[in-house]
Amino acid sequence: MIELAEPLNLCLLVGDLEKAREFYGEQLGLPLWREEPAEALHFGAGTFLLTVQVASAGELPARGSRLVFAVTTNLDALCGELGRKGIVFEEPLADRPHGRSAMFRDPDGREIWVCRPSETETQFHRWRQSHRSRERRIPVQRRAQVRRHERAPRSRRARHPSE
Repeated sequence: MIELAEPLNLCLLVGDLEKAREFYGEQLGLPLWREEPAEALHFGAGTFLLTVQVASAGELPARGSRLVFAVTTNLDALCGELGRKGIVFEEPLADRPHGRSAMFRDPDGREIWVCRPSETETQFHRWRQSHRSRERRIPVQRRAQVRRHERAPRSRRARHPSE
């Protein structure tokens, strides 16, 4: 069975790169990691890279995509701050089955949700995190052992500064 890991990069096609820079960088506050002038912007978004790339003619998808950001800080304060930065919420902050959340749209019409996941959702993510750390543990230990054997032996006797 093939098992996919967590997302590494999410690429969104956009119509206007400068509007995307203002929206994702300034309004949402995602840190810009790298820029490919006139082509793409790469933002840090938690554990993955969010890339916004200029779409070719006719390549921009129809509305229907959703992007959900988990929020670990005060969600009410975050929504208030986003509102002050000009974000208009189509779905106001409310308790929903998946958790407390609110929805607004990016300049290309995509749904952007900010969410404090419910306990059920959080349990899934904790389970996934523990599963992922078990998968990574063995290769990390092997790498550390190899490095230890590759090191040149050091003398236990401390050198005096005058030597």
